Amino acid sequence: MRRSLAIAMAMLPACAMMASAQEQTAPDTAFRRRGLPLDVAREAAMLFNTSTGLRVSGPLEIEAGREVHGDVAVLRGPLTIAGHVTGRVIAINSDVILRASARVDGDMLVVGGEVDGRDVADVAGEIRIYRQSMNFREENEAIYAERDTLTDDGQPWWHRWERHRQERSWSKLQIASAGAYNRVEGLPINLGPQIFVPTSWGSTRLDAYAIFRTGSSFSSHEDDLGHNVHGELRIGRLEGFALGGRLFNMVEGVEPWQLTDLEVGLASFVAHRDYRDYFQRHGGSVSASLFAGQIVSLTGSFSDERWLTREANNPFTLFGGDDSWRPNPAMDEGRMHVASATFAVDTRNDDENPWSGWHLIADWERGTGSLQRVGLTTTTNGSTITWSGPTPTVYSRGFLDLRRYNRVSPEGQLNFRALIGGWISGDPLPIERRLSVDGPGAMPGYGFRAQRAGEDLGTCNVGGSYPGQPALCDRIALVQAEYRGNLHFDFHPDWEDQSYGGEATSSRAARRARHFHRDGSWVVFADAGRGWLVGEPSGTLTYASGRIPSFETFRTDIGGGLDFGGVGFYLAKAMSDSGEPLRAFLRLRHRF
Repeated sequence: MRRSLAIAMAMLPACAMMASAQEQTAPDTAFRRRGLPLDVAREAAMLFNTSTGLRVSGPLEIEAGREVHGDVAVLRGPLTIAGHVTGRVIAINSDVILRASARVDGDMLVVGGEVDGRDVADVAGEIRIYRQSMNFREENEAIYAERDTLTDDGQPWWHRWERHRQERSWSKLQIASAGAYNRVEGLPINLGPQIFVPTSWGSTRLDAYAIFRTGSSFSSHEDDLGHNVHGELRIGRLEGFALGGRLFNMVEGVEPWQLTDLEVGLASFVAHRDYRDYFQRHGGSVSASLFAGQIVSLTGSFSDERWLTREANNPFTLFGGDDSWRPNPAMDEGRMHVASATFAVDTRNDDENPWSGWHLIADWERGTGSLQRVGLTTTTNGSTITWSGPTPTVYSRGFLDLRRYNRVSPEGQLNFRALIGGWISGDPLPIERRLSVDGPGAMPGYGFRAQRAGEDLGTCNVGGSYPGQPALCDRIALVQAEYRGNLHFDFHPDWEDQSYGGEATSSRAARRARHFHRDGSWVVFADAGRGWLVGEPSGTLTYASGRIPSFETFRTDIGGGLDFGGVGFYLAKAMSDSGEPLRAFLRLRHRF
């Protein structure tokens, strides 16, 4: 436990610095963070325009003992309520501060702000909060939501600057992380130009990077450089289609769906613990996609690439530097043609802290080519990795990740996730395309790549005989549920008297300066999942292609923790295996 706390404290200062660099390496099919949903912006404008009672632009305070009959609607506040509001409260691009004496009989809608004091005030209706700012225009005494609300995120200033920069042509020399800090590359660094040209019909973009691998590129005995050149032509702004092409020589992680690059990189750099395996991809690809705002997209791609095994190096870490890294497992090697299609739907109100909506990713992949397949030979001295001669390989694989977020009370939400993926048809999946449900990214009650006797239903290894214990499952299934409730730390001393600085200290700024608060969430969760092989039925690990193991065979765990704006501290305990200890882990994003 003490080691976990030390790791957590060391990771926190680095989070802000690394997050922006990691986000620039998101895959083509990933969504950027969206702004306020258009339907919410229109609802807020309608409620503001039709509100009866008190409507102002700028700061407003409703003192204790004052009663407002009807609604209170505020633009650009803040709004402070200590009295009684008989109707609704609508706050747009404004914070709301509720005193202990505040009473609101109706609902509360806050767009582009936060609500302070929910736990001490009396609000009879539902409280809805959207952190993203709202774009609108004012005509006479009414406001109208602007359509580009969809792409104005209410993010920190550097994200807003990046978005506004895209309204004009620009070019720059980019120096940034090319992925997670890891035991194969160290820190991969992108170095090269970016060029962006907007037009009346869309935009064009070119990114041309050399990739320097700090774990090997600068050593005297290796010349290990990569590249990533990507061009894209987009027709349309909010809706349209895009065409792209890429030339690449990259080291890519297996199963990137479990943990983010930031989490994997910090765990590697700080704690000498790498939660992924890696292989090298060298080739080129073309892609085409249809998109409707940030909500729906359909992307197809075709690539001609060569896969190679990479060995672990010994990059620097803050702690555990004298320990040995887990071996990077041997992978199938050869040339492959890979066709894929990805359909994505994302109706969440916020992709970092969602309260409602759906998130669906459905992916299909077909690979054809010739691979030297990895084999395992057991001798009296242990297991030895061997490769077969070039073997024709044709496979298809699918992956479905469905999530639903539900607000069940003003301060609580119940979320669900169902995931299934793996082999569909053809030859056995290459090692690069196999799956697992193991460790903090899937089932945190079970240690990541822990040595287990017999059949491991998390990785489909048998007795841990494969060096590095990679993911070997042909198929996986995982279901997750969690309940999140609001958590408030609030300290507001009643110093508003003449004995502490006179009139000046009773100003709003002075009161806010003396007011400490921190909002977060308490979380309880449960998971059930397992992996299995496809083939001649045997024991509890191998099933026929048309069968799914019974739910009774699934591994299960439960847990809970505290989440402070995406930095979460959790405990988890395996339920289906009493031998697994209570495990502590840290996440830098919501679990799902």
